[in-house]
Amino acid sequence: MQAYVTIEGLLPLMAVGVAFVLLLITVLLVPGTSKPGWMVLRPGGMHWFSFLGSAAISALIGWVWIFVGSARSDAEFQMRVAWWLSFIFGAGAVYAGLLVYRLRKLSLRMRGRTIAYDEDGRERRYAVEDFVAWRRRWRGDFQLLFKDGNVVALDPFARNSDEFMGRLYDEPLPEEL
Repeated sequence: MQAYVTIEGLLPLMAVGVAFVLLLITVLLVPGTSKPGWMVLRPGGMHWFSFLGSAAISALIGWVWIFVGSARSDAEFQMRVAWWLSFIFGAGAVYAGLLVYRLRKLSLRMRGRTIAYDEDGRERRYAVEDFVAWRRRWRGDFQLLFKDGNVVALDPFARNSDEFMGRLYDEPLPEEL
């Protein structure tokens, strides 16, 4: 280890690493979202890449910070930046993992004119006709509002999300197009 590596520097990086590993195990233990006959919204490639890719970049930069260091004249500054990059990418991996976990646990799906999802261990179902409105939130996801006041989050980057939203408004296009 390099001389500048202290326990105060290692602890936050280790905490992020442990959080990532625990979250990865948790995500993998969530039952599969495959429901025969249903179109299920699943984490897309962007979710998995940001989850696993951010963790890999964090680990690589952290390894350089701990074991490699720098011989340049501005080494102290470089290693301070490397620590922050490692920490920020690790925190980003944890955030992306939480999004993957939420998508897999919610298991939002549609079959015909029925929308279903899992909430608190039980299945909730709605007819498409019970769908009232949607809005886009500041972080980019959609909120679907149903007649009973229930709101469900829909991630626009999830696999099948475009088809899901299209089926909510399953009306033919005008002929003049």
